[in-house]
Amino acid sequence: MNNTFIAFLLALLPGIVWLIYFLKKDISPEPKRNILRVFLAGILISPPVLLFEMWLLKDLQAVQFDNLLYLILKLILVVALIEEMFKYLAVRFFILKTSHIDEPIDIPIYMIIASLGFATIENIFLFCNQSSLIVANPLILTFTRFIGATLLHALCSGIIGFFLALSFYKLKLRRLLIVLGFSLAIFIHAIFNFFAESSIIKQNIDAYGFSSIPYSFVIVLILFIIFSFSLRIIKNLKSVCKL
Repeated sequence: MNNTFIAFLLALLPGIVWLIYFLKKDISPEPKRNILRVFLAGILISPPVLLFEMWLLKDLQAVQFDNLLYLILKLILVVALIEEMFKYLAVRFFILKTSHIDEPIDIPIYMIIASLGFATIENIFLFCNQSSLIVANPLILTFTRFIGATLLHALCSGIIGFFLALSFYKLKLRRLLIVLGFSLAIFIHAIFNFFAESSIIKQNIDAYGFSSIPYSFVIVLILFIIFSFSLRIIKNLKSVCKL
């Protein structure tokens, strides 16, 4: 019971730390009630989305595609596309069309908040799975989730939010920017998961003698640097009355 409670607290830690970090990027802090509402929205959509993915993957496996084609369909269409779309829908439904969106940076910030709620439930499921804790030390698992999947969720949703905000200033290119934002987020999400896929890890170890997981962390690091500059661009855009 004690170990389960500690695992639960460790599962919360990555999402909470990144939430505090990104909220500080907003010069005009959002109402705490809205932050909590969007974070809870991310939490609420996570279980049904994960169950939906499991159901789709079961059907996908039954078709018996070639291994590479199966991975492409799984990582792009089933995992990345569905997760990024539902995180966006949570923000759109709960906050996007309200008067609280009064400056460009609000959109990526709320997208990040929802994604961290989503990632937190993923972490709880993972940490409460005893087999995960047998394979990895809880502290190491917390650190890898902190610099890996949890941050990836935040950055991918942040990218979508960045292009959504930008689209209100480039009306002629609005549809293109929105499609570009979603496409980039989905592609990056899928590539991250590709290098973390167990079969790819095994192939990389067999071929080169080391795991492919570090590639995933490199992707997150590069994305984090690029997104940090993107937030500066958004901050310099003039506020609009209503997005």
